[in-house]
Amino acid sequence: MKNKINSASLVTVIVLALTMLWATFAGAQPGKKGGGMGSYIKPVITAEQAITAVKAALPSITAGKTIVKTGKRGEQILDVTLVLNGTIVSRVKLNPATGEIMTKGQDVIVQGVFASQGQPTKIVQEAIPRLEVASVHLGKEGQWIVDLTLNKAVVASIGVHGGNGSILPDWKAFQDAALQ
Repeated sequence: MKNKINSASLVTVIVLALTMLWATFAGAQPGKKGGGMGSYIKPVITAEQAITAVKAALPSITAGKTIVKTGKRGEQILDVTLVLNGTIVSRVKLNPATGEIMTKGQDVIVQGVFASQGQPTKIVQEAIPRLEVASVHLGKEGQWIVDLTLNKAVVASIGVHGGNGSILPDWKAFQDAALQ
């Protein structure tokens, strides 16, 4: 009787070990979402080169179109695009009630935009010379994401092509601006 229990326990342990081993390998297969292999494209340029590209582009960046849209909770969202050579490369979020530049990830629930028509663009245009390059991290598809700070807080990010070092357009901001 004791041998049957020990044999059944041993078989259960072996089956569990094989299941865990299979799950580990299945999760790491190329092209699988969340799998470690295949989801990484190594960039050709270095992080330092990406930072240099953004620093060189900063003097040419201007404030573009003001975007006002309604969020999921009915709140108003106020963004101003950052434009480089006619291409939207990022956006800066502003508090719709005060016109103050907000950090990335910061949300304010406001039901209306109280900033005047040209005020958001003017605020961002005046802030652009004070923007600094902060950190860089690798994004999807091997591009570099370079964070821009204002008073040490991240307010925008600019994508840099991992192969040739060119500044990438912000397609989501472009789509939002086109809908205005």
